[in-house]
Amino acid sequence: MVKFLIGGIAGFDTDTFALVSRHDSTQSVPLGAAAGRCLQVLLEADGEIVTKKTLLAQGWEQYGAVVSDNNLSQSIVRIRKALQQLGADPSTLITLPRIGYRIVGVERVSPHTSGQSREPSSDIAESKKGADDEEITQSETQSGDLLPTALSVVEVSETLASTTTSVRHGIRLGKATFVWLACAAMSAALALWIIPKIHGDLRSQAVEVQWEPLDAAPENRVFVPPDLRQDKAYIDDRLARLARTPPTSVDDLAKRLVYLNGSQGKDVASYFLCLAPISQPDPDCVSYLLIDHLTP
Repeated sequence: MVKFLIGGIAGFDTDTFALVSRHDSTQSVPLGAAAGRCLQVLLEADGEIVTKKTLLAQGWEQYGAVVSDNNLSQSIVRIRKALQQLGADPSTLITLPRIGYRIVGVERVSPHTSGQSREPSSDIAESKKGADDEEITQSETQSGDLLPTALSVVEVSETLASTTTSVRHGIRLGKATFVWLACAAMSAALALWIIPKIHGDLRSQAVEVQWEPLDAAPENRVFVPPDLRQDKAYIDDRLARLARTPPTSVDDLAKRLVYLNGSQGKDVASYFLCLAPISQPDPDCVSYLLIDHLTP
C-alpha cells in the first residue's frame, strides 16, 4: 500500500518496498528489503535527521546482518537512482556528512474512508419522551400539594452539597498547582545550571577537521589534512589503495572529490568521496573505509 508521496511524483509502497509513479501505476522500481526499510525509516521521521547508526540498526542489524557504512551508502545510492527513474528530484534525500540523512518534500497518503453514525429513530425518541412525561404527571398527581415543598428541600440540599464539594475541590487543586509550580521552578533552575556546563564540555572536546588541496591546479581532486600534507609516502599509499580497491556502489568515482582521513593504524584507510566541496550544505559524500586483514 502506498502511504507516502515523495516530491508529488513517487509513491512508496510499504508492502513491496517499491517506488511507484503517481501518474502511471505500472511504472515501479523495486528497492529491495534493506533499502526499502531504510527509506521507510526516513519517511516516518517526517523530515527529521536520521543517524547512520539508526538506519543500520533498522535496515540490517535487527535482522541479524553484520554491515558497515558502505552497505548504507549503496542503499542511499539505490534510492536516489530509483527516484530519478520515476522523474522525482533525487536531491530530496539529503546527506549530512558524519551525521546521517533526511528526506524532504514528503506527503503522507491515506485511503479515503467515509461513514456516518446512525442516529436513533425520531419515532422511538418521541415515544420515550412521551413515556417520561406520563410518569412525571402520575407522580405529581399522587404527591399532591406536598410535592413542591419536598422538591424545594431537595434542591437546597443539593445546592449546599455542590457548593461544599466545589470549595474542597478548589482547595485541592490549589495545593496541587502550587506543588507542581514549585517542582517546575526547581527543574528549570537545575537545567539553567547544568546545561551550560554540558555545552561547554561538548564544545571544548569537539575536533574540527580541515582539509587542504594536494595540488594548486584547478583540476585538483585530492584533499588532505594539513598535518599530513608533507607526508608524500602516506598520500601515495592511500591513493594507491583507493585505485586498487574502488567502492563498487559508486559508479561516478572519477567525478568525485577525494578527502583523505588521517588514521593512527597503517592497516586502515579512510576516505570521503564527494560530488561537491565538503564545506557546502549538501556535498553528497560517501564514506569509504578500507581495512587490511593481515594473516597471522
